[in-house]
Amino acid sequence: MKILMITDKMDIGGAETHIVTLISELIKMGVRITLISSGGVYIKDLNRLGVSCIYAPLDKRDPISVGASKRIIREEMKRCNIVHAHTRFSAYLSRSVRGERRYPPILVTAHLNFPTFPFGPLTYWGDETLAVSQDIKEYLMQSYGIPENKIHLTRNAIDLRSFAGKRQEKKLIIHTSRIDTGRARVAFALADIAEELMKKHPDHRILIVGDGNEYASLKKRCDAVNSNLGYEGIILTGARSDIPSILRYGEIFVGVSRSALEGMATGLATVIAGDEGYGGIIDEENFDLLAKSNFCARGLPKTDPAVLLRDIDKLIKSPTLRDAIGTFYRKKLGTEYSADLMAKDAYLAYKRLITAPKVCLMGYFGFSNLGDEITLSAAKDILQKHSISKISVLTGNPDGENPLGVKLYDRSSPVDIARAVNECDIFVMCGGNLLQNETSERSLLYYEQLLRYVRSRGKSIYMLSSGFGEVRGGLGRYLLARGIRASSFCGCRTTYDLRVARLCGAENTRLMPDFCFLLQEENKCHDTAYFAYIPSRDARISPDELLAISNKRGIPAVVIILFPNEDKNISGAFCDLGISCYFPKSYDKIKSLLSKCTFTITERLHGAIFSILTHTPSYISMATAKNRALLGEVKRHPSGNALLLPYTLEDVMAKKEIGARDSDFKNVIKSFKEKIIDGITEAF
Repeated sequence: MKILMITDKMDIGGAETHIVTLISELIKMGVRITLISSGGVYIKDLNRLGVSCIYAPLDKRDPISVGASKRIIREEMKRCNIVHAHTRFSAYLSRSVRGERRYPPILVTAHLNFPTFPFGPLTYWGDETLAVSQDIKEYLMQSYGIPENKIHLTRNAIDLRSFAGKRQEKKLIIHTSRIDTGRARVAFALADIAEELMKKHPDHRILIVGDGNEYASLKKRCDAVNSNLGYEGIILTGARSDIPSILRYGEIFVGVSRSALEGMATGLATVIAGDEGYGGIIDEENFDLLAKSNFCARGLPKTDPAVLLRDIDKLIKSPTLRDAIGTFYRKKLGTEYSADLMAKDAYLAYKRLITAPKVCLMGYFGFSNLGDEITLSAAKDILQKHSISKISVLTGNPDGENPLGVKLYDRSSPVDIARAVNECDIFVMCGGNLLQNETSERSLLYYEQLLRYVRSRGKSIYMLSSGFGEVRGGLGRYLLARGIRASSFCGCRTTYDLRVARLCGAENTRLMPDFCFLLQEENKCHDTAYFAYIPSRDARISPDELLAISNKRGIPAVVIILFPNEDKNISGAFCDLGISCYFPKSYDKIKSLLSKCTFTITERLHGAIFSILTHTPSYISMATAKNRALLGEVKRHPSGNALLLPYTLEDVMAKKEIGARDSDFKNVIKSFKEKIIDGITEAF
């Protein structure tokens, strides 16, 4: 599962630490995370977790920055299963990039009660919403009209292990928060009471952690207090990400929301005080009540510096009270607010939302090339095994037989192409050396223009089990690179193709052998009856040469035609010399023929693949790039040495294929299958 998380910034704040903790727990559950934000102090922590952190100017609202953010989100959205937004702005951008489509689904976490004016009409709460408290859920239902069944509660939990270390109490009253307008009331209230507090308790100090647009004003106020005291009674640290280490030096915590939970998790006696209300000392009696507002005291009286001073003074004077409520905190948080429970809340939301994308397959389909038609069947089967059932195909023969039962579109019709693209979520270039100009310049231009259109419609482009043939000329190489870079995921058929893709600038690449390796393999018959020649339309082996091989090896030859539209004209010359020609219509027919072969000689790529699947050693023509690439890939495998050999008449006469064992074929096929399945799992 691949999740794209988006938030405005990753500096000090409750939502930001919520995101860090959530990501760390989701990674343990095997979820892959990409985060888009404008950066901040927590990025280095996420990098250590292996999270891909991408910068976008989400903290700015000017048109240029908004446009840049949308472009970045659009590109990353193509690579994910779920978008998880944590701010109103990031949710709005995600919706605008996705448009009215349903893929990928968008989940939004509501961390605060955001007012409906003036941005209410633009606010988007996702296909589903996670609310961090009961009062936020009720607010969304009443103020935004969100149906109750679309809002699910999550806990604003923390990683208790991070806050469970040994405390080194330094008589500090600690407050952590963003020092922004609307969030800095308590920081200024602490400055207001500092002189009186320290007259009563001269060995205590106040430590304020955080930064924001009110920081300069706060520093000016604290400098004046410290000047009056004659020492640094209030310590300002600015933004810090090592909060667990800092809290271990505290005695009392003052704050709200997630920051208050962190104080409680460390065992600090905690006073709930914020801009939205004052909850006082939190203990066993009022814990559940304050939890309903995510420990923000919404609806309670505003923070009064005099009342704040009274409660802090009470806690300083009563170590027994501090120890008792610290013990209560650890027990309560351990059963209800652990980070793994919060991650499970999110994971369940992902599972509810995740939907298989609608996929349109594009390849050399509908031209009676049996190798490509079998590739299409194998691709459909593996996609369905990964819960992708809505599959359509662009084909050269939309009115022909449709044994796969998928929706067919005419690849030569602009209207059908538009329909196919508009109705899919992911457009897949499947199998074949499509981006090449070996056969014609028009082929490369067609596919490149098609990919450009798909991209203009905001659809993701995947290349699965793809190869890249020889491309001639500067224009051809330019078009090849453009086509490859258009893909969000590039599964390459061989190591050679993988190298080409990376040289062309593709980022998300991996090895994904031909889909036909997923087909059922067949052990060779013990009584082999003949050898097979699988020609291309050029038929580089003459009938006389084939007879010479037959006479030398003492076994008859047969010709197997995989592409009748191209190759049927050459069959007559072989039949005239008494060589049997077969036109199989299915993989089962090919399997039956090849399993009785001593060896094969093939000019077609899929002839070599089908030979390997039937445990038949094969000699392959080196005339095309894709054949050479397949040969190299098989040879790279420790068991692949004698399975596939370059064709020369001398090697065939010398029986160079002798030595290939069933176990060697099994090892190669198993390895290739695993790479395909791993690639599909990563892609979807």
